[in-house]
Parts: sequence; structure tokens; C-alpha cells
Amino acid sequence: MIQHLYIENFTLIEHLSIDFEEGFSVITGETGAGKSILIDALALLLGQRADTSVLFDKNRKSIIEATFDIKNQNLLSLFEEEDLDYDDICIIHREINPQSKSRAFINDTPVNINTLKRIGEKLVDIHSQHSNLLLQDNNFQLLVLDQYARLDKEIKTYKDTFRIFQSQKKQLQELFDKSGNQDKEYLEFLCNELEEAKLIAGEQTDLEEKLQMLSHAEEIKQKLSEIINMMDFNEINVFQQLQDCKQRLSSMEKHSLKLETLSTRFNSILIDLKDITNEISTIAENTVYDPHEIEQLSSRLNTLYRLEQKHKVNNEKDLIAVKEQLREKLQAIYQVEVSTSDLKESILQIEKQLYLLAKELSQKRKNIIPSIEQALKERLQSMNMPQAMIKIVLEQNNQLTETGLDKPVFLFNANRGTDMKAMAKVASGGELSRLMLAIKSLILQKNILPTIIFDEIDSGVSGEVSAKMGKVMQEIARFIQVIAITHLPQIASKAKVHYLVYKKDDKEKTCSQIKRLSQAERVVEIAKMISNEKLSDSTLQAAQTLLNND
Repeated sequence: MIQHLYIENFTLIEHLSIDFEEGFSVITGETGAGKSILIDALALLLGQRADTSVLFDKNRKSIIEATFDIKNQNLLSLFEEEDLDYDDICIIHREINPQSKSRAFINDTPVNINTLKRIGEKLVDIHSQHSNLLLQDNNFQLLVLDQYARLDKEIKTYKDTFRIFQSQKKQLQELFDKSGNQDKEYLEFLCNELEEAKLIAGEQTDLEEKLQMLSHAEEIKQKLSEIINMMDFNEINVFQQLQDCKQRLSSMEKHSLKLETLSTRFNSILIDLKDITNEISTIAENTVYDPHEIEQLSSRLNTLYRLEQKHKVNNEKDLIAVKEQLREKLQAIYQVEVSTSDLKESILQIEKQLYLLAKELSQKRKNIIPSIEQALKERLQSMNMPQAMIKIVLEQNNQLTETGLDKPVFLFNANRGTDMKAMAKVASGGELSRLMLAIKSLILQKNILPTIIFDEIDSGVSGEVSAKMGKVMQEIARFIQVIAITHLPQIASKAKVHYLVYKKDDKEKTCSQIKRLSQAERVVEIAKMISNEKLSDSTLQAAQTLLNND
């Protein structure tokens, strides 16, 4: 429950500090005094987004802080999930500065808006006039069934499973998108083509050299043979002459160190020259013009050139790299196909599980419908709707949703003999208010929040009906803290505590203030509500009578 609320620099509020009690409290005041500002401030505190339009003084930050007693709300696990320090007394603090930047804290720990909302929705239910529009919302109607039937565990199990289902479907689509951008068969063709080419690093250079030699085999063989003849077999035998030169140098090397060096160098050159001549002879012997081999070499090179041009690379080493890249892409596709197959099977199994869970939910919802219909009928009868009838029809969706397969329709008629239609289409404003109050009274007793705030839920109802609505609020206040903003004396008189919101003017500004009324002040305030601000002995007596009756 809310124990204390502090507001600073917010709309028409300069400073405001107020303590709340358990049970039933009302807040009254003239139109425009600032009653709704309290609700707006609480909404911000509990996660609504804000801007600088809320600042009373545009040069200072706005502060809203509330203290909650949460010892009986079983919120420890939620606080642990959000990595927050838990205490039976929870302090929520929010600031909005002139630059539109917002900060929020729970027990002095900074939190984001999502965390603020998640904690806030477990602490306070703010019901405004606009909340009556929820009556035509199928999701809200389904929530009524589930909360009344106390299906929290079943709903959580279903929703957790549904989230996994949706997540895996998303993963499957991502895999399809990933694999769909690549043609597996074409990649396999390219890879196989390179595999069949049996690429060898350095092969191209060797092939080009061999082809060059074979293509000029006759010319090369002839010239090499001429060199051999000149060196060893010609009339002018080069080797013999060089040998003679070597002998002459050797005979003189003993006379000079330089001659000895030259002799050694000459001998080394002669040895190299003999070796070169031997290699030339070997090459000449092995160089044979072979048209068949030329054709094979040309064909192989053409294959390499074609593949290089196709893949836009310069040599066979690059082709080998391309082949490895293709292998990696194909491997990734194969893995995607395996993952896709596994995901499809998993999705199918989860879907079967979801249908079972959805059918179980449907049955439990159907089982609770008669009880809800009867309970709502009794509450409406207690609020001057003796002929009111409620019927809840559970239709089926064609596919699984986050809440199962069910689509509830709340049918209503206020008068006997008329057709039952969707309640939002046939109920008046006052009837909608009573319908929503009846529904809230049911589900709040089943799934207890610490606090509910009714913001002029009594709009459109008469004095007699409002008194009975006040009785229902008193009943709800047996279980939780109820705070009602009202303009009707019949409801105000039912409360345990009465607060008055009023405007205070000075020369420079107008501010909203709030105070708790004493018993005597309550009599005066309720009398003003009865007589539209015109006090008389009779209105004071009427106010006292209302208070005495409650």
C-alpha cells in the first residue's frame, strides 16, 4: 500500500507531502483544483513517460517520490530478477529535469522505465474513466477470466512456451533468409569444378615453361648441339684450349701469388664450364618435339586460364583459395539445413504442446464462466441494476496467440426482454462504470494488488447508485487499500479518510494543495458537495446524516 507521497515542482504543485492509510480513502475538491494531478504524478512514478510540460518551474527539476509497504506482496523474486535490493518498505523516486531527461530509482538503485513499469504494476492499479474502454477489449476480458480463475501459473507456463515458439520461428525465418541468398547447387557446381581440376600450387609456372620448351624444341636442340660441338668436338676444341691455358697458369703459379690466385680461379671456371656443358648435353638429349605432350600441356593451361578468368584471379594459388572459400560457404549452408531441420522438428513439438496447454486453459476458463456471470449479476443488482444480465461466450481463434486460442465476448443487457449484445455497445456511461467496478471488485479479491485508485469512476451515475458503488468500494477496501477521487458526496461519505485538494493563490502564482480533513471539516466539505458550495443548516445536517449512516 502507499504510505507516503511527495511531489515537488509538478504541474500546479510546488510542494506537496501526504500520508495515506490502509482501507478506503477519498480525495475531493473543486473542478480544476488538481485532483487528477495526483494521478498523473503517480502514473509518472510508475513508469509513464514524461516531458518538460509537467514542470511547474521550467528552470527546476520535478521530483516525485512514494513509499510503499510491500511486505505481504511476495515481490522478493521479482526484485531479485531485476537485481534490486529488497525491503518491506519500498521507496520509488523519479526526477524530470528541464532538459527532459528523466531518472528513476527503486530503493536508491537506478532503474529504467521498463523496470519501473514492471514493479509499479504490482503495486498500484490506477482506474480512470478511460479505463471503462477496456470493457470492449478482448484481451482485458480474457484477463478478467484468468485472474478470477487464478490461472497465473498456467498462463505463465503457456506464455513462456509461446515465447520459445515465437523465438524459434524467428530463428527459422532468419535461417531461411540466410540460406535463401545463396544458390547451393551453383556453389556445389563451382566447388566440384575446382575439385576436379586437381589444382597444385606452382603448377602453372612449370607448365608454361615446359610448353615454351616443347614449342621450340627443334630450335633449342639444334643450338644446344652446336654449343656442345664448339666446346668439345669442333676442330677448335674450346675445352682443349682452355685446358692448355690452365696448365700454363699452373706452371707459373709458383712464381707469383697473383698467378696462383688466377690459376685457382681459372680452374674453378673450367670446372663450372664443364658442368654447364654436361647440363646442356642432358637438356639437348631430353628435348624432343612431342605434339601430343604439347596438346596436353596447352589443354591443362587453358583449363587453368579459364578458371582464373571465371573467378577473376591471377594464378592457381588464388584458385585454391577460392575453392576453400566455396567449401566454407557450402559447409555453412549444410549446417543451416541441419539446423533448419532440427528447428522445424522442435517447432512442431512445441506447437503440439501449446495446443494442449491452450485446450487446458480453455477448459478452465469455461469452467469458471458460470461463477463469474453469477457474481457479476449479484454485484450489479447491488448497484441498482436488478434486471442486468451478463453472458460470457468463449469463441475460438483460428491460430495460437499469446493467450491461447480463446476470444471472449462479454454480452450484456440492462433490461429484461432485450437482446444481449456486446456490453460496450449497449451499456450507458453510468452502466459501464458499474460494470467495471463490479469486475474490478471480483478480480481484486482473487488476485490482490496492494492499492487501487479510482479516478472518478462514478461519472454518469445518480446519487442512489453512487451510494451503492461506495458500498462496493468499502467492500474492496476490506482486502486492499482503496483511494477514490470523486465528486459525489454519497461516495465521499463512505471513506475512512477524506482528503481535500484545493488551490492556493498568492500574488505571483496559483498552487494546488492537499490536506486531510478532520471530522468537522468533512461535514462541511460533504455539505458543499451536496449543495454545490452553498452551505445551510439543512445541507450540514444532510452531510452529517450521510456520515452517520456510514
